Amino acid sequence: MVRRILAACALVALVVLHFDYRLLTFPFLDRTKMSAAFTAMPDGRWVDYPRFLEGVRAHTKAGDRIALIVPQMQWDGGYSYAYYRASYFLAGREVIPLLYRTDEPIRANLDRADYLAVWRAPGPPARVTWQGEGGVLLSRR
Repeated sequence: MVRRILAACALVALVVLHFDYRLLTFPFLDRTKMSAAFTAMPDGRWVDYPRFLEGVRAHTKAGDRIALIVPQMQWDGGYSYAYYRASYFLAGREVIPLLYRTDEPIRANLDRADYLAVWRAPGPPARVTWQGEGGVLLSRR
């Protein structure tokens, strides 16, 4: 009985010590690959949104602060979706929410933004940096 327990412990130790932890990485979670997947298989009313975000990414640089304006300016009505999707696509940039968990606008966040990414919604008067895929990128500086 003791031999079996020791043999089982030895087997477990060998497996653990020789286990390649790189096998635990999930290549399908790679941002680049997932970005392509989101673009290839967009969902419903947000069809152009991934392509719009790719355009915003192409016309901004790492460290830029970008605020979002979308037609659904209610947190649970679609803004949270737009915000989290943009945070993913615009990795390396700071995506600034104009509202968070409430429907009250956060004026200070608008003032912090270098750019406004306006998709399928009216935006404030500002210098147009790029336009396409149903939206416009406005410069705040």
